[in-house]
Amino acid sequence: MRFIVKLLAHWFSLIAEPRVIRLVQFGIYLCMVGAGAFVLATPPHSFNGVLGPQLVMVFGIFVLVGAVFGAIAVLPGIWWLERAGILSLSTGLAIYAIVAFTLGTSLVGTLVCIAFGLTFVQRWSEIRRFQLAPKRG
Repeated sequence: MRFIVKLLAHWFSLIAEPRVIRLVQFGIYLCMVGAGAFVLATPPHSFNGVLGPQLVMVFGIFVLVGAVFGAIAVLPGIWWLERAGILSLSTGLAIYAIVAFTLGTSLVGTLVCIAFGLTFVQRWSEIRRFQLAPKRG
């Protein structure tokens, strides 16, 4: 048991500071990986009517690739890769917002999209000036 605790503590120490914020953002990226994979596996029929099947696949790819980039980059602090992921995710969310507005979907779905978008705006503002996480002295 002690070995497992030490191993987890070591892995936690490898995460760039602030660790808890990065873990939360990692969770958000994992949720978006699931969303992108779901869109690619079972494209929503309502989106097919607005975008067509090819653009629904493009929408899913934007979300999936952006989320994978973000998930890979957030824990070690590879911010240039995370920014690429945020741009891809933002593009996917913009497509979703346009389709949701066109279809007149529920207010809750629109607010969730805006909330995710705002987390990415916040994250972008935190990392916009850096390429990599600062090294420990």
